[in-house]
Amino acid sequence: MVKPSKMANLKTKLEELEKAVDEMERSQRVVQTLGNKVEQYMTSQSAEEGFCKECCSQFKKKLVHICGRIDETDERSGDLSELSEELWADMEEYFFIKEREVPCQGGHTK
Repeated sequence: MVKPSKMANLKTKLEELEKAVDEMERSQRVVQTLGNKVEQYMTSQSAEEGFCKECCSQFKKKLVHICGRIDETDERSGDLSELSEELWADMEEYFFIKEREVPCQGGHTK
């Protein structure tokens, strides 16, 4: 017969796991929502609105880092790969078009 304390411990652990899964689902929804907003921003900008090379480089590095983390998470959870693929594709197109010899609007000078 299982002791009541072991049953209580199992119940507690299951409740903790359920809360963690709920938080994981909320986090994935937030990542998906914010990723979609970034994608919409990148795809809605006109080609004439360029960034200086330094800003482009910083944005690309940040997006590569974020997409890499999404891919790592996706290997564990499986639901964010489409978002990552879309962001990678948009990044390549967006920053190829945006990188120009223009005055920086990001706070640093060329």
